[in-house]
Amino acid sequence: MKAYNFGQILVWEVYAPAHRLERPARMVARQGIDHVLLLFYESDGGKGETGWRPGEARTRKVAIIDMAQPVLIDVSIRSAIAVVLPRALISDSIGVVEALHGQILDSGEDPAPDLLHTYLRGLIACAGQLGSHQLPALAAATSKMCGACFPAAAALRRPIDLQTNVAVRQFIRRELGSFHLTVEAIVAEFGLSRATLYRLFEAEGGVAGYIRERRLLWARRLLTQADGHGRMRVSAVAYTTGFSDEKSFSRAFKRRFGCLPRDTAVPEVFPWTGSDDAAILLSWMRDLAA
Repeated sequence: MKAYNFGQILVWEVYAPAHRLERPARMVARQGIDHVLLLFYESDGGKGETGWRPGEARTRKVAIIDMAQPVLIDVSIRSAIAVVLPRALISDSIGVVEALHGQILDSGEDPAPDLLHTYLRGLIACAGQLGSHQLPALAAATSKMCGACFPAAAALRRPIDLQTNVAVRQFIRRELGSFHLTVEAIVAEFGLSRATLYRLFEAEGGVAGYIRERRLLWARRLLTQADGHGRMRVSAVAYTTGFSDEKSFSRAFKRRFGCLPRDTAVPEVFPWTGSDDAAILLSWMRDLAA
């Protein structure tokens, strides 16, 4: 396996025998990663269960994996290319990402995934010769190309104007830690009806569910990070991320991730745990930011 860090995105290629890629809810909680992964199968393929949508991936197809959700894939590949980027880099282009978890894009039906695959192959081939001053522009170009793979599929799930969709989600991200972030505040800010706002977040079960999910994912990232003073207290994380009290936060966290907030203290790595390379890759993922 070879991995390349472009600052805002990660790209890697892997050659491996048949294996299982599994990230259960508890591992998702402990790793503290809120990114989107596109996996291009270059030979053979895989079958998996992403939590609700079974998927099958073969050559010339790309699997979409929301890394904030559990995934289980039995893979028979010989080779594959993957690109990982922060959710915001994709959601700012297409709006909804969560509902696409486990979806398979076919380059036989849409040339965009094939074009992205060819581009990533070229990027990997010359990665060792690139200068650091070139990386930000290449990362931005890659994220734009990733977004170009989605619109046809995503449009089926978002009947609301994309500009409004993105603007509302950006507003929620900015105000996520505020106790004043409510449905009423969003309606007033954008002049939307409640019905329109619900349709905007229908794929996530409504705007309140979306806000709760974003807060929990933010809380999980904070709980899996530590500075020279150690990890933040659970109560501090709860208030920072907009929850009214520690008890309600702990209950919501356990329902979402299957463990209490205090149990996220020791991070886990990917299924190939024990490899120094895997630990480095996980560290890179945690450092990614839009």
